[in-house]
Amino acid sequence: MVDLKLIANQLMRIVGFLMIIFGTIGNVLNIFVFTKWSNPRRGVNENNNNNSRTNNSALYLLISSWGNLIVILFPLLTRIAFDGFGFLVTQNTVFVLCKLRYYALFTCDLLSLGCICMALVDRYLIS
Repeated sequence: MVDLKLIANQLMRIVGFLMIIFGTIGNVLNIFVFTKWSNPRRGVNENNNNNSRTNNSALYLLISSWGNLIVILFPLLTRIAFDGFGFLVTQNTVFVLCKLRYYALFTCDLLSLGCICMALVDRYLIS
């Protein structure tokens, strides 16, 4: 059993850090792309008019990428600290490391999923 726990801790460290590295890179690239796509742009024949159009689906996906980035950076990092390195929670750190972690995890995860659903519905209704 001790060997199994040691293997699980090593696996959490290695796979967790790989998830943080590649997830952060992927979400930052998504944020750059969707920021470019969600900026208001002028139409073809609207040179002198102040009307501008935005792509709402790109805005939804931008918010989803921000939510995913928060989920990767805070809750996953604390999970690696707990399981991978055996960090113990004290009475002083229980709010930040437990309650705030669960709040950030579930709020940002539901925000991300909700924004993906809204982008899907937006694209469906446009077509």
